Amino acid sequence: MFHSKTLEERLRKMAFNNLGPLTFLAAGQSTFWWYDRGGGDYGFQIAGADVKTPSAGPHHVATDQGKAKFNSGYTQYYVTITNVGTSGCWHNLQGGGAG
Repeated sequence: MFHSKTLEERLRKMAFNNLGPLTFLAAGQSTFWWYDRGGGDYGFQIAGADVKTPSAGPHHVATDQGKAKFNSGYTQYYVTITNVGTSGCWHNLQGGGAG
């Protein structure tokens, strides 16, 4: 077998949901997130809002995706989430990599 891990195990490492604390964004607000995947380098990662209380007005947009690798080898990822909608909403992060 070429891969020692099952497809399910590889996909679980590739994607994430419900990451970080719940954060409320009112209409027009932004918040900056940093996150890691245990400190390891998971290659290209992208994150967006994992919206928890959908309603008629919130619209969360992810911008300013980034990655930093420190001399120690520790890798950290960054994203800004902005609510461009008309009402507030709770969210945290979801995303994954291009594997």
